[in-house]
Amino acid sequence: MSSEISILNLILDSGAVAKSVIIVLLIFSIVSWAIMAERWRYFRRAQAQSRRFLAFFQNQRDCDQVYAVASKWPCSPAAVVFREVYQKHESAFSPPGGTEDRSKEIGQDVVESVFRDLRLAAHRELARFERRLPILATAGSVCPFLGLFGTVWGVMTAFLDISTQGSTNIVVVAPGIAEALITTIAGLAVAIPAMVAYNYFVQRSRELGLELEDLATAVMNILQSRAVAGTS
Repeated sequence: MSSEISILNLILDSGAVAKSVIIVLLIFSIVSWAIMAERWRYFRRAQAQSRRFLAFFQNQRDCDQVYAVASKWPCSPAAVVFREVYQKHESAFSPPGGTEDRSKEIGQDVVESVFRDLRLAAHRELARFERRLPILATAGSVCPFLGLFGTVWGVMTAFLDISTQGSTNIVVVAPGIAEALITTIAGLAVAIPAMVAYNYFVQRSRELGLELEDLATAVMNILQSRAVAGTS
């Protein structure tokens, strides 16, 4: 308790520049932790629902049935991508009905169009998945330099106090050194969690990208087999 009070007193007794740096770092910290909490909840729901959707998709190759139940997983990027592409190319996903016109519909041009829309939808979902992550990267890269700025300013203040008072007594240099240490610690305390969280979420985003690629491959295999059947 006494150490917390002493640190608080050091912050309150620091100069205007050091206080400004600490306030900016505090804002970065609050925003970063809010983003980390929000993205963590979103990623956890998305991952859990995507696993359920992909498991259902692997066991149920009837795309009409997959589309009918895909709305059960609104947070799943894979389910969202499938529903979006299905709605645009419903005739291509419907099972072969035995009509000559239907066989002609499932041509190579239709398959290529579905592939392009799958890629575009996947990119949009990945962009939505990675939303706000650049803020964490900014915090992780900028905050150490803000802390370094406070460090340099505190050391400079200590040297100015020495030249003004003509003494190197610890009482003279302590305020400037304290400012330097506090801003350095604050900068690292904000930057380290932000960078760890950013790297973690980027890795999760890559895993999601692989899941969407697997989904696109499975969908294209289904359509390619129907295109071959339609031309035979």
